[in-house]
Amino acid sequence: MPNPPHRQVTIAQVAEYAGVSQASVSRVLNRNQKVDPAISAKVLDAIEKLDYSPSQTARNLVRGRSNTIALVVPDLANPMFQGVLAGLSREADRDGYRLLIADTGERVEHEAEIAREARSRCDALVLVSPRMSADRLDELIARCGPAVVVNRRVDRDPAAELSVDYEHAARLIAEHLLDLGHTRLAYLAGPAQSFADKLRRRGLAALGAMRPELDLVELPGGSRVEDGFAAAEAVLASGATGVVCFNDLLALGLLARLRELGVDVPGDLSVGGIDDVPLARFAAPPLTTVSVPRDELGAQAWRRLRDAMAGTPATHPLSFRGILEVRASTGPAPESSGWLAPGRPQLRLGGRVVARIESGDDVDAVLSPRPYLHPVTTLAGTVTTDTLPADHLHHLGLGVALPDVNGTSHWGGRTYVRGTGSVMLANHGRQRRDGVEVEGGLLRERLTWLDEHGAAQLGEHRETTGEVVRVGADEAWMLGWRSLLTANFGALEFGSPATKGRVGAGYGGVFWRFPDWAATVVTADGAGEDNAHGSRSPWLAVTDASRATTVLLMQPVGPRPRPWFARVAEYLGVGPALAWDEPFHVAEGDSVELGLDALLLDRAVVDPDELAALALRFASGRRIRPVSIPVASLPVLPEPPEPTETPAAQGAVR
Repeated sequence: MPNPPHRQVTIAQVAEYAGVSQASVSRVLNRNQKVDPAISAKVLDAIEKLDYSPSQTARNLVRGRSNTIALVVPDLANPMFQGVLAGLSREADRDGYRLLIADTGERVEHEAEIAREARSRCDALVLVSPRMSADRLDELIARCGPAVVVNRRVDRDPAAELSVDYEHAARLIAEHLLDLGHTRLAYLAGPAQSFADKLRRRGLAALGAMRPELDLVELPGGSRVEDGFAAAEAVLASGATGVVCFNDLLALGLLARLRELGVDVPGDLSVGGIDDVPLARFAAPPLTTVSVPRDELGAQAWRRLRDAMAGTPATHPLSFRGILEVRASTGPAPESSGWLAPGRPQLRLGGRVVARIESGDDVDAVLSPRPYLHPVTTLAGTVTTDTLPADHLHHLGLGVALPDVNGTSHWGGRTYVRGTGSVMLANHGRQRRDGVEVEGGLLRERLTWLDEHGAAQLGEHRETTGEVVRVGADEAWMLGWRSLLTANFGALEFGSPATKGRVGAGYGGVFWRFPDWAATVVTADGAGEDNAHGSRSPWLAVTDASRATTVLLMQPVGPRPRPWFARVAEYLGVGPALAWDEPFHVAEGDSVELGLDALLLDRAVVDPDELAALALRFASGRRIRPVSIPVASLPVLPEPPEPTETPAAQGAVR
């Protein structure tokens, strides 16, 4: 016969077995510290022998643990706290623990009570950004340990402290805005009780002591989207051109209200946040912020709790530093000019941003990631570059792209293989930016080119310049590009599909991918693709009459011009070619310089005589002069020699 169903043991049966009242059993179950130890022992013995409680509360009491930890946050709707929760939950689950979550709703007067109640049901406690006073926090930690406190200083037990360096984070955002030419900044503050807000203020004060040009005004804010939305008018009334927000939620609310008010961000006002919550990159415009390791904070909180419960608590506090994520919500101050903001350099001329450098870090590996300029515009705002176009995803604005460097593609996409054709190979390298500095209209960069295995192939010093010039009655601007490639790590052979047998495909060097224009291409050898492709004309003009735009490209004055690679019918992309029909060799320790000057004019010019006269006037013989650029936490490359070409290289471009 089947066994009879198991009948649930009641609290009355436990009381009868133990010889005590039901109230005494209840007090023991609720961990009332005033229960007589002898009575408590009888109740726990009865619980164990009768196997009381389907929720296993009894067994947990007997074992002295519940396999549950409590997480207390001031506002669970905040994505920052959600990130901590995700990391904590994942790591605790791996060790068989569950979470009990309590949201104080920013009610500081109830915070300690809520934390104590949550801890009474669990084995340990995690407090995230508690708002209570330092004395109350110390008292709570003493009574409710083991505990970990995220984003708050803990005087009584520094080992319980797990934090983000928000002093540094606030300085990062403010320094970024100062580098963009902003001097009057607004700080949209956090909750008054927030310790993290005090850290941000401290960081901004320290920056002000180092940068006397900083004029900082502090405005009340909060921690929620609604608070940022409500603060927009006060921000505008402050006269600030840049805003540091306590967190991303404030910044997102501020952006929404500014959009309603018709304020141009970042043209009129730059906005930065802190935390890099998931919505930050999808804001309009995408939000510049400081990324903090939310998930890792949660994971580390669990590891510290686990060690403390095992009797081996941490011996020191742990702090993380954030990383600046520069996006489109910050730009040059309205009155500034030249290259600004080394983090994501932008060139402002004639009252507008005319060029922006992208690091290429987010470019897919098969597209040969590299820094590039995009968008590049005329002074009137016509965009002259294209990036990731559908026809050739690996075309990235204006940059240095070479299809074959000792067998590694720094061009992207398919590789031409003799006898086979174009195939996708796992040979894509990347250009890593190691150092950058700006000085007025001059931008200097130091890069290392890495092969598909991450090994260094060569070092590059790059200079990009910009200045406004006058052409008759018109204002235009000049863009200068110089790249010095040095064989620091061994001899180099540069190739192209043409050097492997694909006739006419000698591309590679400084390459300018234009948008889909109905353009006319003119050189000293005539107009049209047939005359331009392979021409050694010292200049090449791309003109779109419908857009009243001309981009006159000029090779540096000096050595014999390189052949122009020019595509017009299939797509619009041009540049002087390094390896036209034979490989280009650079001996170990030697260098080769690539260069291009461009006049961007808001007028259609197709007359070859006028173009030749403009080229004669504006072409430059400037050569790059490498200087030391600070490199942080990266290997220092040897300084390259003066620009030279080996005999083999000279012969390759005859």
